[in-house]
Amino acid sequence: MSLQALDGYATHDQLDGVPQPFVTSRLIGHGEAFGAMREARASGRLHHAWLLQGPVGIGKATTAFAFARLLAGAAEHEDNAATIAFSADDPVFRQIAIGSLPGLIHITRPVVERGSGFRTQITVEEVRRLGRFFHATASSGNWRIAIVDPADDLNRSAANALLKLLEEPPARSLFLLVNHTPGRLLPTIRSRCRVARFEPLRDDEVVAALRGTGQALDDGEAASLVKAAEGSVRQALMLATHGGVEIEQALATMLGAAQIDLNGFHSLVDSLTLKGREASFELFLSALLGAIARLSEHHVAAGALGPGAAFAELWQAESRRIGEAAAFNLDRKQMALTTVSRLFALKVSIERRQARNEAVDFED
Repeated sequence: MSLQALDGYATHDQLDGVPQPFVTSRLIGHGEAFGAMREARASGRLHHAWLLQGPVGIGKATTAFAFARLLAGAAEHEDNAATIAFSADDPVFRQIAIGSLPGLIHITRPVVERGSGFRTQITVEEVRRLGRFFHATASSGNWRIAIVDPADDLNRSAANALLKLLEEPPARSLFLLVNHTPGRLLPTIRSRCRVARFEPLRDDEVVAALRGTGQALDDGEAASLVKAAEGSVRQALMLATHGGVEIEQALATMLGAAQIDLNGFHSLVDSLTLKGREASFELFLSALLGAIARLSEHHVAAGALGPGAAFAELWQAESRRIGEAAAFNLDRKQMALTTVSRLFALKVSIERRQARNEAVDFED
């Protein structure tokens, strides 16, 4: 069976052209984190709960599923480019890919009860499924593994329910909690986990992962993707599949202009809000917020702390507003254009003040 034949099951963060972690056969990088988990297993002192902590899209969930395959008996296979690899023909690999392995449960955002799409949080009912899972598999002598992906999405009731399970874990149970933002978790959950910290992948590891998914890239294309991806294979695949490099270049040209080109921004956003281009629009928003962050960093590095702080505040405000717009399904086009207008207004205000007296920091 080929990897292409394993579509897996749908999840809230599934994107066209980006393989799901449970159908990814090769783990690139993260040898230190994976090695710590492997050594704990070999010593017979495998902690019952692990917190896989690091930025979005760098391979935390892929690592969780790779370790679950090992515990479930899948055979490793040689791959010089990868930390660990499996064959798509392995029975355990196939069962995990389609969600049918009896000893593994994957907790993530559930589908909505009515209509289409997924909920914005992991609910308490999803965590209650864990209790039923452990009860149903109690007679098995094998490991029972729960992957919570990501634990950041647990609502308060779900987090408290998970905490109770972590306080009194069932025998031969293993909790693998994917965590993007440490502050989003209850301190009491963190205190019951062993932390495995994940760093962004090296450039050569991102390239190896991209080529392992079948991306046909020349050296120039690979270099552009790697630079924009910032150590995230998921981001690199999104850029490669959904025109992210071109979006970054178009946005950089527009933001570098002396005056805002509203017609140009309208045309760009119109093209990205067409049906089927959701991933491209997300890349545009990410690139827009990234541009604001870089402006803040540029001014701070130049010693202009006032402008740096102003752009940082804009980044925080717009990040929050974009998140709220997505949660409440508000007008995406207007949201993006408002962010662009606010960015240009701040940029022009800073430039005018600096032109009057370059030694004076920007102040509101």
